[in-house]
Amino acid sequence: MTDRPVTTTDAWKLIGLVFVLVDHYGLFFDPDETWWRLFGRIAAPIFFFFIGFARTRSVPFSWLAFGALLTLTDYLDSESLAETTINILLNFALLRVLLLPFFERHVMGQPWRVAVLVAVCVPLIPYTDTVLEYGTEGWLWAILGLAHRLALERPEDRRRWIRGGIAVATGIAYGLREVHDYAFDGGQAALLGVIVLGLVVLLLRFRRGDLPWQPPEPLAGLFRFCGRHSLEIYAVSLFAMQVLAYGIDTFGEEDDHSP
Repeated sequence: MTDRPVTTTDAWKLIGLVFVLVDHYGLFFDPDETWWRLFGRIAAPIFFFFIGFARTRSVPFSWLAFGALLTLTDYLDSESLAETTINILLNFALLRVLLLPFFERHVMGQPWRVAVLVAVCVPLIPYTDTVLEYGTEGWLWAILGLAHRLALERPEDRRRWIRGGIAVATGIAYGLREVHDYAFDGGQAALLGVIVLGLVVLLLRFRRGDLPWQPPEPLAGLFRFCGRHSLEIYAVSLFAMQVLAYGIDTFGEEDDHSP
């Protein structure tokens, strides 16, 4: 039996993982160079968007296990519960199990309810993302993914207008928040604005299906593997980088104090 074709979802998740690695490299190994973190801002919106776009509402055990482990390592690194952030995987689980089913059933059908939801999420961003990684900032991208799927399933003007409004609010809120968090300079802020705009446009052009150009093996296998295990790859790579950075810092300090 041959492997399935590479899909557009596989391609997007591989792109997301590339920018995850870019972001985490900057976080652990070159923290004084903000350009790594600037381009790393591409990653999280992709994964939140596809959490919202997906129809399945089950949560793999690996998300819970890795999410708990990474939250624990963040606690041990910060040495303070107040400075600990609940890992993004647990935010994904919260969205998938509780929030997105509620939003789809009770909110997305009425424009005024969507407006209220967005109006609540935006001002809560500074408070929620200190507790839950990306907080309601990430929720907006997931809601956009949900709105996009609903607009594709039933292409009505009302659903397209809802999707467009969410897209505008999400892009502006995300860009402003990330500029604030990372203190990007004027040029970096402008570039981030262009990146976010391009990301929103491309995500709204997303259609689930086979990739028009099918990469050859073994490249195709890499696409499929990343598409199937993207969040597990994220978790393992993050943990590995944390351990490696800790080792470098520890042995570096020993060398500095050696006679």
